[in-house]
Amino acid sequence: MTSFWVAAALAAALNQSPAAPAAASPPNPFRQLFHNLGTDAKSLASVNSLVIMGVGGAGAIATKNNADIRAHDWAVKQPKDPGLAQFGNVAGDGFLQGGLAVATWAIGRQQQNVRLETTGSDLIRAQVLNGILTQAIKLTVNRERPDGGGHAFPSGHASATFATAAVIQRDYGFAAALPFYGLGGLVSWSRVRTSHHWVSDVVFGGALGITSGLAVTKGRPGKWSVTPVKTSGGAAIYFTRR
Repeated sequence: MTSFWVAAALAAALNQSPAAPAAASPPNPFRQLFHNLGTDAKSLASVNSLVIMGVGGAGAIATKNNADIRAHDWAVKQPKDPGLAQFGNVAGDGFLQGGLAVATWAIGRQQQNVRLETTGSDLIRAQVLNGILTQAIKLTVNRERPDGGGHAFPSGHASATFATAAVIQRDYGFAAALPFYGLGGLVSWSRVRTSHHWVSDVVFGGALGITSGLAVTKGRPGKWSVTPVKTSGGAAIYFTRR
């Protein structure tokens, strides 16, 4: 029920965006689940994915071990707002994000709003792809959490929220996605602050989520593209607004 009301608020906000050209209703994402999964998995093989995962991986490596411990020790000493921490822990839950995706698709379909229905379908696909990737890595790495639990790397809460943000960015632009990226940051902080994750867990989880969100919307006109370029002195990365 929470997901439905959150989705309703999302639908109301996105309906204020400039109207898009009329388009055909997207195929039912549940009937096309396995087909979409295969297509989306192939879309992971792109320059954008390589760059984002490279940056996320480098950030995770840079903060691993000693840096992770220092960051965690600093984070847990910061003032704690139990309500905010609880909100962050709940908002990033994969089941809540998945419920938000399904509710968004259902609202768009019921209202015959093709654009919103398409966004809901994209969100469902992103959560499915992201969930499979996240859980596969968790089971393979099986890293211990700061609180002693297992399967820390990567953070599923971070990956789920950033996957949603990436889909909103591709479908509605960066300005519309800013609150969702902000939510991803809050969720990531909450997971570190409450000793559920190390910083490297949420850094890589965020990168994985963004990669998943962009993979399911690959080929759609976007606001930004990422291009690595070789230069005389080494290499550079260009972020281009289209």
